[in-house]
Amino acid sequence: MPYPGGFTTFATLFIVLYLINYIWLFGFLVGVVIFILTLFQIIFSSYLWPFLLPSVMNMHKKPSALLLAPPKVNLFIYGIWSFIIIALGGLTILNFFISDYGCLLIKIEELLNYNYRMPVILLAGSMILGNLIRIYVMKRLSDQIDNSA
Repeated sequence: MPYPGGFTTFATLFIVLYLINYIWLFGFLVGVVIFILTLFQIIFSSYLWPFLLPSVMNMHKKPSALLLAPPKVNLFIYGIWSFIIIALGGLTILNFFISDYGCLLIKIEELLNYNYRMPVILLAGSMILGNLIRIYVMKRLSDQIDNSA
């Protein structure tokens, strides 16, 4: 990577910005919980992992090629990363003027008639189930790759 220090700075700024946005939109407690779930990739590992399966399968088909030529950084994404963070910072500042504190949580609470038990159970259950399915699929995938090699 050409400028690892700059990338790290903008990545840290990105983390701070989405913490601020989550707290502003969901209130302090719910915002921090969603931030932690996002920061530690719990949401990704529960629901979004199937989108990476094709690239993971391609990497494991040619493990020797990975050692000789590791995947390259996408220069377009790397190049516009700082502009995306600056734009997100601008949207964060704008958000303070156009929305109220905790407005998204208030709308969700109204939609659920302030009944938290079932949505929390469904969310936690689907996260656990998603992770169990991911573990099973990845184990089967790695077993197939090991047997074919």
